[in-house]
Amino acid sequence: MAKRNNFLYHNKGDGHFTKVTTGSPVNDGGESIGCAWGDYDNDGFLDLFVGNGGNTFSDQDENQRNFLYRNNGNSNNWLVMKLVGTVSNRSAIGSKVRVSTLMGGTNRWQLREISGGDAFGGQNGLRAHFGLGDATNIDTVRIEWPSGAMQELHDVAVKQFLTVTEPPRLSSSRITNGVFAFTLKGGRGFQYGIQRSTNAHDWVLAGSVTVTNLNGAAQFNEPVDMNDSLRLYRAVLP
Repeated sequence: MAKRNNFLYHNKGDGHFTKVTTGSPVNDGGESIGCAWGDYDNDGFLDLFVGNGGNTFSDQDENQRNFLYRNNGNSNNWLVMKLVGTVSNRSAIGSKVRVSTLMGGTNRWQLREISGGDAFGGQNGLRAHFGLGDATNIDTVRIEWPSGAMQELHDVAVKQFLTVTEPPRLSSSRITNGVFAFTLKGGRGFQYGIQRSTNAHDWVLAGSVTVTNLNGAAQFNEPVDMNDSLRLYRAVLP
């Protein structure tokens, strides 16, 4: 089969794309079967890998070399996020990550989805990459986990590799013989602190649990104090 050049489109950021007509990615002919974006050199800028050899009926096509395009980057700011699921799957596949920044004088939201498959023959990296232009900080990072939990970070610095672990889920099913019985759902091998409060402002440590079960669940019991008109609980990573 004849070798054909690939297509590459530039996202203008306003809902429109412009076809790129110059440069190696659009002028290197090959029997390409898939591509993937990922920052292999960890400089904050996405690189491109193209797999070739799509015509399996030809030995010549099977021996085609793949293409790897290194992004040399520029002065723009960026953020790279790795999500660690605990209640959700470990790779956080299915998560949606949104960031809000002041970029180019305009407040903008960007969205990245952590996917287990992006196209035929292609799987992008599992980290969420954001190009931030001249933004000097990130106002809000909002993570929508597959478990249904939503987590927000504020005033986040640019030009960093940020790892975020999914918060645990704490539920109380019953009171038995004057004792609260809690079930914590989190990451296996993680240790969590259980905190209590009577005003949602001042928190004290009530105890800690380490998740050892394969299902990610752990139990925590706390005696009931009948003198407290309100008692709140939360689970946190130390």
